[in-house]
Amino acid sequence: MTAHTVIKTLRSCPEMISVCTSWTFGQWDCQSGSTFEETNRLFREAAEGGSSLPLTFVAVAGGKPAGMISLCESDFKERTDLSPWLTSLYIHPAHRNKGIAFLLINRLELEAERLGFKRLYLTTEASRGLYEKNGWLEIDRVQTPYGEAALMAKDVGETNYPRLQDE
Repeated sequence: MTAHTVIKTLRSCPEMISVCTSWTFGQWDCQSGSTFEETNRLFREAAEGGSSLPLTFVAVAGGKPAGMISLCESDFKERTDLSPWLTSLYIHPAHRNKGIAFLLINRLELEAERLGFKRLYLTTEASRGLYEKNGWLEIDRVQTPYGEAALMAKDVGETNYPRLQDE
C-alpha cells in the first residue's frame, strides 16, 4: 500500500475536477457517446454538492492524484430501478497494485452506509475479481456500451460476501 495516501472528497479539492473529468472521459465516456462537457458537469456537481449524490472521492498519494471513485444515483440506463451505483473507479497506472482501489471502495461504502443506503450496485466488464475480493456478488450479466459485463451488488456494511436477496 502506498504510504501517505489520503482519500479526500472532491468537494475538499475542487482543483481535481479536471483530473477526474479527464480520467473518466478518457476511460469510459468518450466511448459511450457522452461529451467532455457533460462529464465535467457531473464532477462540478459532485464538488459543489453537500452530502447528496453524486459524490466523488479522490486518492492523493505524495501530493498527486492517484485515483478516484464516485457514488451516483444511476449508472446503467437499463436498470434505473437500482440505486445508488459505485462508478468511475479509476487508478492512475503509476499507482496501480498498491491497494488504492481497496481504500477508495472502502471509503465509498462507508459513506453510502452513513447516508443510509442499504445496497450498492455496479457494472464491470473486466474487474469482477477486484470487486469480488471486496465482497461484491455478481447478480446478473448485462450488455453495456463496452461489451458484456457483470452487474454486481453489495449490501452496505458487509465485510464478507453479502447475502443478497430479493433481486
